[in-house]
Amino acid sequence: MTPSRPVLSTILVIDDDVSIGEFFSELFSSSHRVVVAHTGEEGFRKYQEVEPEAILLDVRLPDVSGVDVLERITKTSPPHPSVIMITANRDVETAVRAMKLGAFDYLLKPFGENEELEVVLEKAIEDRRLRLEVRTLRHEVKQFFSPDNMIGSSGAMQAVHDRIEKVLDNDVTVLIRGESGTGKEMVARAVHYGGRRSARPFVALNCAAIPENLLENELFGHERGAFTGAMNFRKGKFEMADTGTLFLDEIGALQFDLQAKLLRVLQEREIERVGGGKPISVDVRIVAATSRNLEEAIRKEGFRSDLFYRLNVMSITIPPLRDRREDIPMLVDHFLKKHGPKLGREVRELAHDAMRKLMDHSWPGNVRELENTIERALIYASGPLILSDQIELFSTELEPPAESAAGTAPANGNPSSLEAAESKAIVEALKNNGFNISRAAMVLGITRKTLRAKMLKFGITK
Repeated sequence: MTPSRPVLSTILVIDDDVSIGEFFSELFSSSHRVVVAHTGEEGFRKYQEVEPEAILLDVRLPDVSGVDVLERITKTSPPHPSVIMITANRDVETAVRAMKLGAFDYLLKPFGENEELEVVLEKAIEDRRLRLEVRTLRHEVKQFFSPDNMIGSSGAMQAVHDRIEKVLDNDVTVLIRGESGTGKEMVARAVHYGGRRSARPFVALNCAAIPENLLENELFGHERGAFTGAMNFRKGKFEMADTGTLFLDEIGALQFDLQAKLLRVLQEREIERVGGGKPISVDVRIVAATSRNLEEAIRKEGFRSDLFYRLNVMSITIPPLRDRREDIPMLVDHFLKKHGPKLGREVRELAHDAMRKLMDHSWPGNVRELENTIERALIYASGPLILSDQIELFSTELEPPAESAAGTAPANGNPSSLEAAESKAIVEALKNNGFNISRAAMVLGITRKTLRAKMLKFGITK
């Protein structure tokens, strides 16, 4: 069997000088397919026919300007080739116009060493390849985070779908509400990638995960010398998200003084870096999320009402998993297909009693807890079916004893049975995972930070 020949990149040379076409043909023909045209019209026609990866385009052509040909190329459907302009004159104005139109580079006649020309061409081809790759990845990400891919056919999830659809074609600020683990960031990404800013940045910041003294710097950036150690200026999340979407998770954890600054950004559409006095305009869509009751926080003067009304232009509430149990089989099927291959398991379904066990659970950690449960069950599984005893559940929401349910408080200041059960579940998870806090938190369906706080509360140590 004869080995297949490597696919050659196509190079289009558009130059009225016949010798230039012959020169590039001889130089690149061993490693590339070279096509030559001598006029702008012929060159544009051949561009449409051969779809080259790179074009060497003379600025001066007998019929039209090379820059005009470049402009026509940029108006066609992407992906566009990398265009290297060729000229015998150092015309700065033409060079600037060409670069603004997207030209990759500029070559002056007479040309330098052949090796240099080859390097420029290879860089141009690589640039086009990377642009094509980024475009493909963006399309895949957009498809992955499409509202259509959000799993769930329950009435509650259909209401979420309807809400998302209503905000896709506009830039209104969105507040996503729901318990931890329900998928608030997934909804935020669906809002971004389904909307008009999908090709622009999506930047996420968890306001509860950043220390208070660093959060302002994370949001707004800083100028050089703003504080000790600030050797250079640094962009904040707002500038990184310019023209795109900024997702502020756990917005309820934002301290009061920063709430005022955020409100000003929403009103004025401009920020100031830490240590700077110059306003910087930003064009950012804000999508915020919270697991807290912000109305209650307002009553307790922990959250500004004016900021709440600015954020709550359109609200999307994600139901907890216990309120949409009919979606559990679909989610289980999705997680089996997601984690099975990477764990080397060919599990196709759950036994009836195993599924019943999942349907009866209260799911305090919501969808995140369910995913962790399925991934853990896949590790235990030894055949094509997950059995009931391979479903390991941890609950921190057990029923209180009869006397507490009747309104009798625990005597002598002892912890309630609910707290005792929660403490026991934490200890078991830590023991089963070799006291690895990250793995135990994943099993329990809570964050590492929350687990550490609970360990401190219950006095749990290794």
